[in-house]
Amino acid sequence: MSYSKLIAAILYLIFTLWLFLETNLSYLGQLSVALFVLSLGLFIFSKMPAGLSAMLVVCLGILLGMPQDILYQSLEEHVIWLMIGAFIIGGVVETSGLLDRLIRWIEAKCTSGKRMNIFVFILVQILSLIIPSTSGRAAALLPVYQAFGNRFNSNRQYLGILMPVLILMGTNLSLIGAGSHIIGIGLLENQTDGSISYLQFLLWGFPFGIIIAIISLFMIKKFYMKPVEKISTENIIQYEKQPLTKKEKKAAVLISLTVILWITEPLHDFDIAFVTILMSLIMIMPKVDLIGWREAFNRVSWSLIFFVAGATALGNLLVKYKVLDVIQHQLYQVMHHVKLVNEFVPLVIIVVLTVTSHLYITSHTTRAVVFIPLLIVFGKMFGLNLTAVVFIALIGTNYCLTFPVSSKALLLFYENKERPFTIKQLMYLSLGIMPVYMLTMIVMYYVYWQYVGLALK
Repeated sequence: MSYSKLIAAILYLIFTLWLFLETNLSYLGQLSVALFVLSLGLFIFSKMPAGLSAMLVVCLGILLGMPQDILYQSLEEHVIWLMIGAFIIGGVVETSGLLDRLIRWIEAKCTSGKRMNIFVFILVQILSLIIPSTSGRAAALLPVYQAFGNRFNSNRQYLGILMPVLILMGTNLSLIGAGSHIIGIGLLENQTDGSISYLQFLLWGFPFGIIIAIISLFMIKKFYMKPVEKISTENIIQYEKQPLTKKEKKAAVLISLTVILWITEPLHDFDIAFVTILMSLIMIMPKVDLIGWREAFNRVSWSLIFFVAGATALGNLLVKYKVLDVIQHQLYQVMHHVKLVNEFVPLVIIVVLTVTSHLYITSHTTRAVVFIPLLIVFGKMFGLNLTAVVFIALIGTNYCLTFPVSSKALLLFYENKERPFTIKQLMYLSLGIMPVYMLTMIVMYYVYWQYVGLALK
């Protein structure tokens, strides 16, 4: 055991003793807190897969007196089924040949530095709307990086930095942009009467995602891009004139229909999770022939699925056994004299706290598990719009640019044999982009979000 892990274990033991001996919570309330903190420690300090850690902690809770239903109910959450379906649909994008065709088309048309930037930008935005995980999008873009790196060899480093950064900024575009969105909205639904639909997230997040991605593109371009000579690609362009295959046409129609059904949820009233599962099952059908049953489920990140299930269950325990009520009462005792004249102070607190959270909690999903319940309590205490609090917090926790370990997308590119960027370069870049990201969030609130249903007060 390393020194840091030993210190963490001792601190946890001291905390647990204090929790059970000095607090007035019920036994199950005390146990809920102890399990929640233990799960965070395992996520941060152990090399155990996040999903395994979460489910083991839930099982430990049952052995110590929690009802067995918490394990079974954790897999009943609609967000679990949404993620399973979304991963399968993301796999169809690749297996159908659509992704490969899109990459080849971009490669054929990309004959100058300006086109290179435009096409990479557009490709990342498209993938952000249909592939549900940042690591999935990064894996899909690695062949693009290799192709463009060979063509624009002098800008290999520039592309290696640009692509993962755009992937991270693209998480803001839609509800399926990151698993943390699913967790945060699940916590919002379980702890309040609020929710955020796919269309609402798209309406609120898409403009911010596009704006911050454009700003990031220009900043990275200024720091790293070198002059590019125009390249002729006549042979590739001729190859790209081939018509869509039958498989590609079917995939394009079904994926387009899926997105339309997501957007029109208020009209047909079918939950987005049901729509996603239904469409993914249609794509798996042998007659449709887009992806096989076994391959479809191999595309699902089961570790993430079980992590979300376990984390949601542990978060729900804090509500069920009144832990958050006690925290809210204690915060009120400390801060009841604070008067919020306007929304600027809570806005800045939420923005700064969530954007910097990646510096001390590396896991994207863990940040949502930790901060969303606390910020919901914060919002209730000051009478804030809880839907706005959760949405702004999710946008803030999406920022994770400083270290490669803060994002699987960064890590995939960083661990590439060419290693396109160093940790020091990433840190310097983050020093420039992080304050701009915070400022853009604040400006977006005052010029857009507060007028479309996200006013904090």
